[in-house]
Amino acid sequence: MPYDSVVPTHSHDAAPHSTSDQDEFLAAVLSSSDDAIFGVDHLGAVTRWNRGARRLYGYDEAAAVGMPVSALFADHRRIDGQALIARVLHGERVERAETDARRRDGLVVPVWMTLTPLAGGGAVAVVRDVSEQKLAAETLAESEERLRESEVLAHTGAWLWDGSRLVQWSDGMYQIHGIDPLRFDGSLEGHFASVSDHDRRAAEGQLLDAYRAGRSFETEYRVRRPDGVDVWVYVRGQPILDAFGRPQGMTGIYQNVSERRRAEQDRQLLSEAQLRQMQAREINDEIVQRLVVAQLAFELGQHEQAHDALESTLETARRLVTGLLGDGPIEPGSLRRSAGATSN
Repeated sequence: MPYDSVVPTHSHDAAPHSTSDQDEFLAAVLSSSDDAIFGVDHLGAVTRWNRGARRLYGYDEAAAVGMPVSALFADHRRIDGQALIARVLHGERVERAETDARRRDGLVVPVWMTLTPLAGGGAVAVVRDVSEQKLAAETLAESEERLRESEVLAHTGAWLWDGSRLVQWSDGMYQIHGIDPLRFDGSLEGHFASVSDHDRRAAEGQLLDAYRAGRSFETEYRVRRPDGVDVWVYVRGQPILDAFGRPQGMTGIYQNVSERRRAEQDRQLLSEAQLRQMQAREINDEIVQRLVVAQLAFELGQHEQAHDALESTLETARRLVTGLLGDGPIEPGSLRRSAGATSN
């Protein structure tokens, strides 16, 4: 169907909209608006008052009309409010000025105010209650602060890669790497720049392989901080997929696991020490027992049996020491006790 066939047209006999029709339309708009809308005369007093204004400020129209507009501002905002009214009465439009309104019950409400001058004098004010937006912004800021605090306490950070070159870091990432945010260039190369030379190639490969396959990954590697300290990090990545399952980027976390790594190393060293202690006791028990047999044989005059017992003891000692140190050559002095250990 042609476009002009659905556009209403007026015949030459049709009467134009009357002024009363326009007034009725404007009155309906003012009445149905959720925003507070009111008129201001050339002296800065209220002339018109809609339902939204009554709901926001708590005054009915009879009480509001004739009231100075400056009285609608919170006490700490009244001087600024008077300046806004003066500007608009001199012909300047004020767009979304952020201020605080004062309700009839004394409650202060954050608002945005738009003031539009009228050609015949006076102005129209449109005021919007932004309490919910303010609360949402404050809640978001508080949540972000709690996230930063939790990252610090948990030694974690979050990262986001766009699948090309750009990488974003959370505050926790800068703390783990020990660098100032201004030193991070936001690139994939910069993301891996602090990774230990021994681990960097494998770390890059794991990320790229997981991205191409559209799968998650987990790994651990070392990060070299500017102060020269190596930090072990646990890394987890999750692909970001489009509606067709194609990878568009990756997001993930870092966690400083250096303390866990040190604890594991300490446990390993302790286990090795306990094993060596057990082996030392076995050597002591085995050799001492054979030496006792040799001593008794000497005391009984059984020199040949004593000689055999000593040979057996030496062979046993060689076997036990070889099992303890391995099959490689024994360096000179490796079995010698330190001077501090032998001094009494």
